[in-house]
Amino acid sequence: MMAVCVPIVARMPVAFDCECGNRWWSPPDVGCRICGPSATSVPDPVVWSVDRVPGTDVFLSGQLRDRDRFAQLIAMGLKVFVDVAGGAHYVWRPSADEIAAADVSYVEIAGIEDTNTDLPDFAFERVAQALAASASRGERALVFCAAGWKRAPHLLYGVLRSWGFDAEAAWARLVAARPCLDPWQPYLDAAERWLASL
Repeated sequence: MMAVCVPIVARMPVAFDCECGNRWWSPPDVGCRICGPSATSVPDPVVWSVDRVPGTDVFLSGQLRDRDRFAQLIAMGLKVFVDVAGGAHYVWRPSADEIAAADVSYVEIAGIEDTNTDLPDFAFERVAQALAASASRGERALVFCAAGWKRAPHLLYGVLRSWGFDAEAAWARLVAARPCLDPWQPYLDAAERWLASL
């Protein structure tokens, strides 16, 4: 599947069109005000796009959004979901029963706030551990945050660097999966700090 992702100059709220015809925005809304947060909604192409990071079995995207989206990603063969959205209240997450029924691993890494100034070392470590476990089982994994612009790609950048890719090659692979990405220097610096600690 080819990513459909456009550069974003200003990080504006993302529009979602609910199946009832109502439009809602995230953030701040948690879901459709008519149908509720579990209704099927179609996000814009930036959040919706998902593609494989070349040379890996790791996919990169924005949030799951709803049950239909979760089912589509499972149909793509994804078995591990690494949620680095930091517990954002407007990000839909599957229930424990839905995870069990889908026979997937769901790794939610809390405490990763999008502060624009830093990513904590533990976040890089947890993502690296989740991806190492999925690779050892030969499974495809998805790494995602709220919009797929900053936390998920920059954490994955650090992991790719730890796998031996130089900075340019690691970033090029991420951009191949999500062409909308722009490097965010504080998060790149956080990745390099984590690498230096290994």
